[in-house]
Amino acid sequence: MFPHPLTINYSLTVRQPLTHNKIMNKNTIVLFLSCKKSVERFLWHMIRIFVLSVCLGLSSIYAEDSRSQTRIDINVQDAALKEVFENIERKTDYIFFYPDGVQQSKRKVSIKARNESVVNILQQVLRPDYTFKIVDRQIIVSLSRNAAPLEDNSETAHTVQSIVTGHIRDIDGAPLPGVSVFIKGSGKGVVTDFDGNYNLEAAIGDVLVFKYLGMETQEVAVRNFEPLNVMMKENVDELSEVVVTGYQTQERRTITGAMAQLKSEVIQEIPVQSFDQAMQGRMAGVLVQSASGLPGGPISIQIRGQGSISAGNSPLFIVDGVEVNSEDSASNVSASNPLDFMDPNDIESIEVLKDAAAASIYGAQAANGVVLITTKSAKAGPTKFTVGYRKGVVTPLEFLEMLNTQQYLNVRMEAVSNLNPDWSSEQARTEVLRQSLLPITLTDAEIAALPTYDWQKEAFKPAFSDKVNVAMTGGSDKTKFRISGSYEKAEATIAPNDFTRGSLYIRLNHDVNDKLNLWLSTTLSQVNRNAGYRSYGSYAYFSSPQYTASLMLPFLAIKNEDGSWNAPVRFPGNAPYNALQAAEYNTQLARTRNLFGVFRLTYKLSDKLQFQSRFGLTYRNYDTEFYIDPRSQEGANRAGYKSFRYQNSNIFTNSTTLTYDTTFTGGHQLNALAGVEYRGYNRQRVGATSEGFPTYQFRYMSSASTILGAYENGTENKRAGAFSQVNYNFRKKYMVSGVLRYDGSSRFGADNQYGLFPAVSVGWDIAREGFMRGQSVANQLKLRLSYGETGNSAISDFASRALWDGSASYGGLPGTVRTQLANDDLRWERNVSYNIGLDFSLYKKILYGSVDIYRRLSKDLLINTPVAWHSGFADIYRNVGEVKNEGLEIDLNSDLIKSGDFKWTANFNIAFLKNRVTKLYEGVVEVGEEGEEAVEEVVSLPGSPGIRVGWPLQTNFRHQYAGVNAATGKPMWWHGEDRLSYAPGTQGGASYTPHGRGSRLSDYFGGLSNSFSYKSFELDVFFQYDMGRELYNTTNTRIYTNGSQQTNSLLRAYEESWKYPGQITAFPRPIDAGFEHLAADHTRSSNRFLEDASYIRLKQISLKYNLPRKYMIKGLDSFSIYATATNVLTWTKWTGYDPEFYIADSNFTSNTGQIPQTRNFIFGVDLSF
Repeated sequence: MFPHPLTINYSLTVRQPLTHNKIMNKNTIVLFLSCKKSVERFLWHMIRIFVLSVCLGLSSIYAEDSRSQTRIDINVQDAALKEVFENIERKTDYIFFYPDGVQQSKRKVSIKARNESVVNILQQVLRPDYTFKIVDRQIIVSLSRNAAPLEDNSETAHTVQSIVTGHIRDIDGAPLPGVSVFIKGSGKGVVTDFDGNYNLEAAIGDVLVFKYLGMETQEVAVRNFEPLNVMMKENVDELSEVVVTGYQTQERRTITGAMAQLKSEVIQEIPVQSFDQAMQGRMAGVLVQSASGLPGGPISIQIRGQGSISAGNSPLFIVDGVEVNSEDSASNVSASNPLDFMDPNDIESIEVLKDAAAASIYGAQAANGVVLITTKSAKAGPTKFTVGYRKGVVTPLEFLEMLNTQQYLNVRMEAVSNLNPDWSSEQARTEVLRQSLLPITLTDAEIAALPTYDWQKEAFKPAFSDKVNVAMTGGSDKTKFRISGSYEKAEATIAPNDFTRGSLYIRLNHDVNDKLNLWLSTTLSQVNRNAGYRSYGSYAYFSSPQYTASLMLPFLAIKNEDGSWNAPVRFPGNAPYNALQAAEYNTQLARTRNLFGVFRLTYKLSDKLQFQSRFGLTYRNYDTEFYIDPRSQEGANRAGYKSFRYQNSNIFTNSTTLTYDTTFTGGHQLNALAGVEYRGYNRQRVGATSEGFPTYQFRYMSSASTILGAYENGTENKRAGAFSQVNYNFRKKYMVSGVLRYDGSSRFGADNQYGLFPAVSVGWDIAREGFMRGQSVANQLKLRLSYGETGNSAISDFASRALWDGSASYGGLPGTVRTQLANDDLRWERNVSYNIGLDFSLYKKILYGSVDIYRRLSKDLLINTPVAWHSGFADIYRNVGEVKNEGLEIDLNSDLIKSGDFKWTANFNIAFLKNRVTKLYEGVVEVGEEGEEAVEEVVSLPGSPGIRVGWPLQTNFRHQYAGVNAATGKPMWWHGEDRLSYAPGTQGGASYTPHGRGSRLSDYFGGLSNSFSYKSFELDVFFQYDMGRELYNTTNTRIYTNGSQQTNSLLRAYEESWKYPGQITAFPRPIDAGFEHLAADHTRSSNRFLEDASYIRLKQISLKYNLPRKYMIKGLDSFSIYATATNVLTWTKWTGYDPEFYIADSNFTSNTGQIPQTRNFIFGVDLSF
């Protein structure tokens, strides 16, 4: 279909030169039986809680005569019975049926009651003339045997009436018992019996209304007294919700792939800067992790594990049918998030396609799943406005407990004495005071009086956030619109980090005629981000406040008495920076301007055939500035420093589809789609660095005395594809779906640009079988099976090409140098997925959800692998290796209680995951004295010791710390496999035995939410958890020093350190400089600093009050106020600031300098008119 290769003209870069062991089991199904005991205990507790909740809900709903216990408040005076019935109907879910005599009766009743049962109220107002019977939701009123004859108040002759009979069936011919049949405009009615039959006294011309839960309400006029039979159809809104599945929509009950959904009602209740944060813990199998506590910071999203090693693991993001480029980070500031251009309030729903059967329609880039975002639609009618405002207070979570001044000096004296056992205590004291730059004549009393300065509290301070949003919607039946705008500013607890966004969203929908529809969606936004000062020069860590604050010596003042910064701080050693001063003066700014637009044309060729073409444009313009102020310590010796970058990128996409949708006699439904798609991307970038500014007020490059360097480069790529999909179902009982996608990418070799990605899935709703009729337990039991393939091309644009760089020089003359070998055989990374799932709904949604078991095999991985030394290059991209992910996902939901004014719904989801590298590649190695070459299987990826065959990705391989020698207090390591030593072998050397303990990947994760509503109040409580991760706590390698270095230390390390022979402890004795005689430093890299980063977090509590309509002023449609708290409580064994973090592009290896999560208290108001 695409015979010619995708070719592009690419630009060259031009630079101005400057003068525990977690081995996998073989059987994949056994993965769920081999979880840790802690996993089993946690899951058992969570399931017990959830089952108990469900049982409580069931008992409250199905207790004998539970509906009859519904209680209400009522106050009527001299009212007709019909008015009383209408009052009860408004406050409950009951429907009344009564004879004509009730409407004709002149009887008036009065009743006033609070919290009284409906049964008692009816008994009081109906006796002695009427009796009643409650059947499910129907209350049937009839004349009492002792009732007096009713007066005939009619002024006209009675219409001739007779008995109308009939039976009611569903589309499959099954009888429907309990259908409400009544005459429109009156309360006269009946309920069908078990066989779906009814009989009702009616007159010619009466309109019979047929009403049943889950079915479309039907109205039929009585034309004669022949049997009136009705076939009822399912109500799409209740049981067959339409969801987005790709290039079209599909009824949820006919979907055969694995997917999850998040609706706007939930998204709007979560106070976040970007929509990806709202997904955390709310979708089974979707792991969302924040990089840090920065507002608007980057988010990692992984769907069903990590399959790729080098080609990225982020899903494909689609907004209104158009791809968003999540690869394109907005700046070199690590705090950027390319998805923050959109206000979450503009989102209607988020669908996640998890297995290949669901995602393969997108073929290319869908190997890691697909996230579909649908924006809010325009609605016809009078113009309506919604306005919202929220104010937030942001506070740090926890502080590390560090040594005070006296404790620090004491442990330093102990460390010096241990290094010099022949010294007297006075000699040690003098040495410590000298090293600390304190007067050596200080007495004990003067030392005790020295102040302690809390650098952490000065660095982490409460911050604030504000957001206001306004939206308007309306229009005619032909032309509808929605316009919304928002402004948000959020500060971080570490100054001067902040996030500011202004956005405008416009959506227009116009029906030109009955066949042609034009649709436009546009988002304009600007995001400004100050990521603060993170690192510079040789002492990078000591310019990051979030890292340095815990290390600063406690007797060093933060500011001078006159309020100026204490800089330099006289920090002992070679790092004199005051990081708080640096944070105030020095900046990393990023300004991003976004335009995201989608135009769609839809033309109905016939009732069954539809043509649609969609055009998308993403334009992103941003500039970044890294500035070192000449007033700061770092900038003083250079008179200031500045690095500037300007970048411009755009993406154009077009997809054109033809859809055929028809229904055949007998319940056969067929949907077929075919289409083509094109995507083009290009980016240009320029930048420069300079130094030497006259004063801090002059920050433009033109003011600098020296331009250190400049560069300009650009890149582009193209992708084209064709696809088709066929969906068939028979009475929504048997379902089959097939997908075929053919994609080409310019990133691959000329002979391998195109890839074919098929998928097939089947479904069977057992609950719709004939043998299931008559049962009331299962409303849905849909079994799903699927197989599919998807692709991944998330590598550099020219990874398959030979590249040359023009920044080289030869003898002072400009020249070029070859920087990359070509590989024409480079092809798509492929993902093969198998899935078996069950969707269920029991007891009319008292319990519903899904269970999925899957295997995901990623093969032909795109990895940079070593090449032979004589090639002149170090490595080349190749398709090698395999990674396997296997898992179990459970999503349970329950409408526990729906009784009168009180409702309780709950959701629990959990996902288990096993990950393993099954293959890498065959490598060429040198053997023998003559240097001959041989081929052998590579079991560890060079440069990435955490990637080994047979182990999970991101396994921690470190020296094995053996603890403290109880006799000497010295640290010990395992040397080799079975010998203890004071010094471990060299990592990678002959004496080194790699020891894998734990992976940085999660074993299981999910969330638990409970939502309660009572009258006008709503309460939401949400827990999120992430279990089984083991992370290397790099920060502890600096704060476990315990007096061995001239930096502050963790209090726990001091209190639990070895002090006497025979003491069992994990912390060795203090020793100056950290080195015992003939022993290694105890803070060296080892599994001592591996920690369980599992956590359970009370993520959010929200309380909302909706003003009852009777209290609203005229013109006001709704008014609500709310209060929300996030990150309320955390249960974890992690000893750092917070266990939730990751480092972009560093395989989660370090928490150094990361800003931890924050606790937020938010108060807001929403109104519409």
